[in-house]
Amino acid sequence: MAPPGPVERLLAALRVVHPSGDGSIVAAVVQAGAPDLGLATEEGARLALAAGAVARAVYARGFDDPAEAAVDVTLLRVGHQVMVRIDDRGLPFNAAAEDALDMDVIEQALQAGWIDTMSHESRGRDGNRTVLVRHLDPGPDLRDRSDGSGPADDPIAPAAAPIGEAVEVTSRFAVPADAEAICRLTWRTYGYTYQHDEYYQPERLAALIEGGLQASFVAVTPEGEIVGHSAALLAHDGDVVAEGGRAMVDPRFRGHHLMAAARELRLQWMNDHGVLAMEGVAVTAHKRSQTDHPIMSLQLGFLPAISFRGIEGTEVAHREAVVGGLIPFAPIPAQDVVLPTRDAAMIAQIYELHDLDRSAIETTRTPAPGSTSQVALEVRADLGHAVLTCTRIGADLRDEVHTRVASIVRGGIDVVYADLPLDQLELSWAVDALYEEGFVFSGVLPLAQRGIDMVRYQRLGNVDVVREEIHLKHPFGQTLLDYVLGQRSEFERRT
Repeated sequence: MAPPGPVERLLAALRVVHPSGDGSIVAAVVQAGAPDLGLATEEGARLALAAGAVARAVYARGFDDPAEAAVDVTLLRVGHQVMVRIDDRGLPFNAAAEDALDMDVIEQALQAGWIDTMSHESRGRDGNRTVLVRHLDPGPDLRDRSDGSGPADDPIAPAAAPIGEAVEVTSRFAVPADAEAICRLTWRTYGYTYQHDEYYQPERLAALIEGGLQASFVAVTPEGEIVGHSAALLAHDGDVVAEGGRAMVDPRFRGHHLMAAARELRLQWMNDHGVLAMEGVAVTAHKRSQTDHPIMSLQLGFLPAISFRGIEGTEVAHREAVVGGLIPFAPIPAQDVVLPTRDAAMIAQIYELHDLDRSAIETTRTPAPGSTSQVALEVRADLGHAVLTCTRIGADLRDEVHTRVASIVRGGIDVVYADLPLDQLELSWAVDALYEEGFVFSGVLPLAQRGIDMVRYQRLGNVDVVREEIHLKHPFGQTLLDYVLGQRSEFERRT
């Protein structure tokens, strides 16, 4: 049976009209609802402060007439997450000034962990939406065991001798009771360098598994010990591509092909959810998690530096690059795509290497004067990067991206990715606009936006990229790395 969908609990939904515009009413609503959402008093106060800052920005810059200033506030608990959703029908936040989102407060909230993610999108005629996400109290943290029972005292050392092929390992869906064993597996695999905090926090991971926010597959020995893990995640209902990853193998079982053993379970989950393919990224500190297939993207600076226990030579001094790929589980439909002039040959090569049926649309155009873009922003403070997703290209795109990047960089995040749809005739113009803002090519994300292919670009700011720390399995990886670094060098020479 497929895991259930996330349990969503609506706590409050109300309209707040507040001509004075200081955001205090919104903050009070969030703070009042904090106990029912499962937040401690201090956590609720901090979340309320961030929500008030968003409302204050909307009131101040979204409305010409203060009497019309209004926001719709929704408090939700989804699985093990608290969400504050703020909707308005005013001007786009970043139209007037770089600090339109009151980023000083938001930056502090992200850096201090008051909120885990912040996303913002303009929804066309439906106005604007900002979502603040806060994980609930994660409970015991295996990185901070003071009672001597933490993984540092585990009798099985991460560099223990390999176990022979004779051990029979089976795969199954994970259940919430597996959470602590998965967390301990995380420590054996990555030490304390893994970027997803929930994999050190059993109660939080258990709630994610129980709530259906991810499907986890585990490899289990006859004695019941969990020695392998992978996961699949859907970001939105209706997505046809699932995110694959969270892969880890006990150092003693490397080389036993544990990831392949869960294939039938993954197929079952895909069929149950109408998913056509799984996307995934693999680290480049080593080649073990990379496949023999060509890559589709190279995302530099994607993760904080990671080291792998029991694998010599994987220590990196700089942010980690990852490679992206696609694993089809069903036929991939044909699609007509616009190939941006700047990168048309590279994108066509990626499609050819993956046998994807794509026909090039030859017509191009520039955006109509005065047209507006639709751009969603997600800041991943835990991963140290942000993603801008553009679903409509307008004449204001460069200004919109410039403003948002400035806010992100002020918050201490240099790495920003921008995704553009490959079905819009304004794409070549948009790619050139992004290049002027320092974005260089990253790769293709097939079916990423409700079945539409996206092309990803990356702005690395002052992040150092050291070629010797990037290990690529397929020869095309080197081709793509040369291409991306060549674009970055060209931009740096120009500026």
